[in-house]
Amino acid sequence: MEAQENIKKLQVVKFEVQKGQTFEFNGNTKTEHDRIKGIFLRLSNQQALPGSTLRVWIDDTEIIPDDTEVALLHHNDDMSIQDVAFPVNEKAKNSPVRIIYKDNSENLAVSDSYDVRVYLLAEVNK
Repeated sequence: MEAQENIKKLQVVKFEVQKGQTFEFNGNTKTEHDRIKGIFLRLSNQQALPGSTLRVWIDDTEIIPDDTEVALLHHNDDMSIQDVAFPVNEKAKNSPVRIIYKDNSENLAVSDSYDVRVYLLAEVNK
């Protein structure tokens, strides 16, 4: 019997947030992805990290609870993805994904906005 090969993939959820805004994303994982194995984020403005929080569900299971600091899941250029990714093991295959992102940053001007990218680390079984 041959060993099963797992191919690593990324699914990216991108949105723009303004200071003080709560953003909610409702979508689905990609049909061709079998499992979601991790989650991490990148912000275009790292000044927004202090005070910003996140909550995530995959396949109707809460993965990251309310008021989790975004800084805990943020990927910097000097860190490997494996070091920062929050490990999960959830079914993909078009599973619902819900993300609630709250900006409570104190370091931004009132009119500032920035991009948030949430990366889902996926595996495809071949």
